[in-house]
Amino acid sequence: MLNQVILIGRTTQDVELRETAQGRTFGIMTVAVDRSFKNQATNTYEADFIDVSVFGNTAENVAKYVGKGSLVSIRGRVSNRVLDFPGEQTFRTIGIIARHVSFIQKKAPGSTIQNEIHPGEEEVLPTKDFPTGEEFQEALSKMNESIEE
Repeated sequence: MLNQVILIGRTTQDVELRETAQGRTFGIMTVAVDRSFKNQATNTYEADFIDVSVFGNTAENVAKYVGKGSLVSIRGRVSNRVLDFPGEQTFRTIGIIARHVSFIQKKAPGSTIQNEIHPGEEEVLPTKDFPTGEEFQEALSKMNESIEE
C-alpha cells in the first residue's frame, strides 16, 4: 500500500505555530493548487484549497520562510480525522501531513505574482529538493503497480 502525495501550490495565509499538549510544535496552512483543466463555463483554471499540517523543525522553517502567496512543493501523506461532537453530527475531514516542504518561490511583501504555473506551460522549478525525472517516474511506476494489484 502507498499513501504519498505531492502538491505544488500557493499558500493562502501565513503559518501560525502552535504546540500540542505534549509540547510538539506544529502549524497548519492552506495551499491553493490549480486543477489541470479549465472550467468550460468561465475558461479559467479553478483551484482546490487543501489543508496541510506540518510538524517540528519543518513547521518552524515554514513559519519563518513562507508567507501568504508563496509557491511551495509539499510531499507527505493523506490523513483523515473524524470529528464527533456529542449530540451533533459526525464530520470527517481529509488533509495532508507534510513530511517535506520545498520553498519554490517566496512572495515579496506587497507584490503580485505574475508567473502562474498552468498545465502545458514550461516552468523551471529552482529547488534542489524537487524529485528529478527518474525519481518522479519511479514513484509513478510504484503507484501504478499498487493500483493495478
